[in-house]
Amino acid sequence: MSACWPLQGMSLAQKAVLISLADNANDQGVCWPSIATIGKRICASERAVQNAIKWLESAGIVLANRNNGRHTSYTITPASYAPPKEMHPRSKCTGAGDAPTPAADASDPRSKCATPPHQVPTNRKEPSEEPSLNRQPARRAPRVALHAELLNIELPASIPFAVWDAWCEHREAKSKDAPWTRPAARVSIKKLEMLAAAGQSPEVTVDEAVLRGWTGLFPVKADAATAGTAAGVAADWWKTESGYLARGQQLGIDRAKFQFFEQFKARVCKAAGPGEWMEELLRTVGRESEERYEALYAYFNEVPRDRPDHQEAA
Repeated sequence: MSACWPLQGMSLAQKAVLISLADNANDQGVCWPSIATIGKRICASERAVQNAIKWLESAGIVLANRNNGRHTSYTITPASYAPPKEMHPRSKCTGAGDAPTPAADASDPRSKCATPPHQVPTNRKEPSEEPSLNRQPARRAPRVALHAELLNIELPASIPFAVWDAWCEHREAKSKDAPWTRPAARVSIKKLEMLAAAGQSPEVTVDEAVLRGWTGLFPVKADAATAGTAAGVAADWWKTESGYLARGQQLGIDRAKFQFFEQFKARVCKAAGPGEWMEELLRTVGRESEERYEALYAYFNEVPRDRPDHQEAA
C-alpha cells in the first residue's frame, strides 16, 4: 500500500481498486479477492471494478493471472507503472480540489498543487524497508498458491464457478479447524455432484453449509435431527461420553460392536445426521491428524476416498 498511494494519473475508482488489491496482497504482492468483494469494499458496481482492473492491467501495475477465463490471482507491480501522458481529468491537480480555477500567474500560490495527502509530514513512523520477521512470507506463499489451485480446480458442468468460489472462501476461513486440502476439495466436488443428481442444487447445498457454519456438504432437511432427541438424552449429547452412549442407544447403535470409541462416535454422528456434532468431531480430529480428518470428512459425506488402503470409519 505504501508503494501504491503515491501513484498518480488514474481515476478515483482505479485508485480505490488498486488500494483494495494492495490491502489484500501478501508480501509478494499477490492477492485473490473476488470482483464482488472489491466492489463491496469500495462501494462500486462489479462492472466498475472490472473496468478499473482492465485499466490497471493496461497500465502495467496489475497482472491478472487467469485460468479458463477465471482469475487465479492478481500480482501488483508498482515499480513497473508509468503514469499516462494524458492524465485522467479527476486526477489533475487544480488550485481548489477538483474544481477548475481561473488562470493565474506562476507566482500565485493558489495555482500550485497542494502537497498530496500521502506526502504531508506526520508523526507516523514509516515501515522499515527490512522485511518483518513476523510476516514469514515463506510460509504464506504455499498457502496462497494452494488456495488459488483449489479455487481454479476443474469443475463439472453441474457446479457453477460462483458457487465453488463461495465454498472455497468459506472453507479457507475455517482451515484452522478443518484443513482445506486437495482431497477435501475433491470430496466436496463429488458430494455436490451426488446431491445435484438427487435433486438438490449446488447453490442450495453450499448456502445451507455456509449459513450453518459447516465444513461438510449435506442434504438440506428440516431441523429433525435435533428433534429426535428424547427424554434421557441431553441436548448437547455430543459433548460427553455418556451423551454419546445415550444417543447411540436411542439410534440403535451398539457400542460393543466397535473396537474403538472413536469409531462409535463417528457412527453415531453420521446416524444423527448433519449438525453441530459432526462439526465438533471434525474439529477435534483435524487438530490431531490431517489424514484422519480427510478420512472422517469422506465418511460423513458418503464419498469413498481415492486411496485403496482406506478403511471405512465404521
